[in-house]
Amino acid sequence: MKGIVSILICLSCLYAKPADLAATDVLTTVNGTKITKSELDRGVRALFPTRYYHGTLSNEQMKVFEDKVLAELVENELLFQYAKSIGIKVSNSDIDASIDKLKKLLETPEKLNESLSKSGLTLKSLKEVIYKEEMLKQLHKEKIETTLSEKDLKAYYDKNKHKFKEPQKIVAKIIYVRNDPTDPQGKSKAKNRIEEAYEKLKSGENFADVAAKYSTAMSRIKGGDLGYTHKGMLEPSVEEKAFSMDVNTTSEIIEEDIGFFIVRVEDKTAENQLSFDAVKKKLAVDLKKSMEEDKKSKLLENLKSKAVFVS
Repeated sequence: MKGIVSILICLSCLYAKPADLAATDVLTTVNGTKITKSELDRGVRALFPTRYYHGTLSNEQMKVFEDKVLAELVENELLFQYAKSIGIKVSNSDIDASIDKLKKLLETPEKLNESLSKSGLTLKSLKEVIYKEEMLKQLHKEKIETTLSEKDLKAYYDKNKHKFKEPQKIVAKIIYVRNDPTDPQGKSKAKNRIEEAYEKLKSGENFADVAAKYSTAMSRIKGGDLGYTHKGMLEPSVEEKAFSMDVNTTSEIIEEDIGFFIVRVEDKTAENQLSFDAVKKKLAVDLKKSMEEDKKSKLLENLKSKAVFVS
């Protein structure tokens, strides 16, 4: 059904001007098969309807999308040619069934004909599109699709346990006073402000209240609360200090180029090895996707190495 929906989206997006549909400039050939500008335009419109991208995307941005679509057209052609070469077949009944699904989605045969007319396609060329899509789906099923048993998943988990760990985390609150680089006195002003905040904390005032008053970070609206934080989320010197602190302790002033910090640690959790049962469901999805992408990539690499391209 996914393939049918993608074709339907194309039909709904390809309301191009006659001049566009007449564009048949050959962009490249793949083992003698031409890929034209009109095919590229249709692919781009499937991603971005004309009413969206005209006047919205720059020439540079459009070039990025065109290059992406052209690369996909080339890859799909290579895969299609390979599918034919190894004897993959799609029956006329499969194509007719897809056409019937399209008719149902579009409600009436008249609406299908109208969409075909506006997109510059004919029923024959639509069948060719569906035929190619069905061939690619069958190729995926026969050569790329990967089925993983629980035994496969467990073997991968056991071999890669280091990938399934929750990092050590802390619950931290922070006071940050920004050093304004546009102000010649920015650093001294920031230092005076953080020192005043620090004196308030030393005198016993509540950290959250002081953070709300003195911090220039958005976290001030929550009393400086950052919630659970793991390594890589704080400034280096702040992080180093915070993860070395005991629970329910407050740091001294920490200076960074961007300003001054005071951090309070309110809780800590140790690094945690996740169990197989905890990760199994997500692992099944992620590993299947990764293995199928790897198979497809290697197949395309091999096909490209043998292909003849003429631009």
